[in-house]
Amino acid sequence: MRGQFENACAFTEELLKENEGLKARVAELMLRGAHGEASGSEADPGALEQRILELEEMNRSFSARCQEIESQHNQLANLYVASYQLHATLSFQEVIDTLKEILINLVGAEIFALFWVDERQGTLKTEACEGADQLVQSEVRYKGGVLAGAAQRGESYYADPLPPRGQPDAARPIACIPLRIGERVIGVIAIYRLLEQKNRFTPGDFELFTLLAGHAATALFASKLFEQSTQKLSNLQGFVNMLTAPSG
Repeated sequence: MRGQFENACAFTEELLKENEGLKARVAELMLRGAHGEASGSEADPGALEQRILELEEMNRSFSARCQEIESQHNQLANLYVASYQLHATLSFQEVIDTLKEILINLVGAEIFALFWVDERQGTLKTEACEGADQLVQSEVRYKGGVLAGAAQRGESYYADPLPPRGQPDAARPIACIPLRIGERVIGVIAIYRLLEQKNRFTPGDFELFTLLAGHAATALFASKLFEQSTQKLSNLQGFVNMLTAPSG
């Protein structure tokens, strides 16, 4: 996210400089035109046409820069909203729902799964999935490949170019994002297919994956701990109530 912000600032400064240069160029042409009219001399048509072409090219370049910086700002806004939403609740299910919305709406993922790492069993437990109900089991044992790389070593993986669209393979996702807290990997996001209109991952996707690797991991871990502690407290309260209840 910091890189996006720095790029946006640099683009803004460059646009301002180009805008000042464009203003100076227009003023120069207007001044030359006024001097030509005052002296009654006729301007060189070829030179004037060349200057007009230069101004048109500068204008196109300026417009392209504006579109680029607008895209950067939109990406920054998306990253901020995604980060805020992930930490806005302590409900584990709500965090998962937010994560699914991010993957669908911001990344354009069509088929994906969220796994929880069980280090003792050496397995990935399926916490949530989208379009992958028949693809992944409730528990996936990883022995090698990109899933093992993500779960054991915290290695991210992205297919580029993407494989032809077909029946996805549970063991061969097109992207793996390890969810880490410090050096510990607590979960893995596996993407198996993007929406049909999207044919590759973009730089904005990689910025988002970096955010998810840390923020989603923290939000999921905190909400799961909160859920477990709430359940334990409820069980303990029930046990206390049973012990202190008056005898019949």
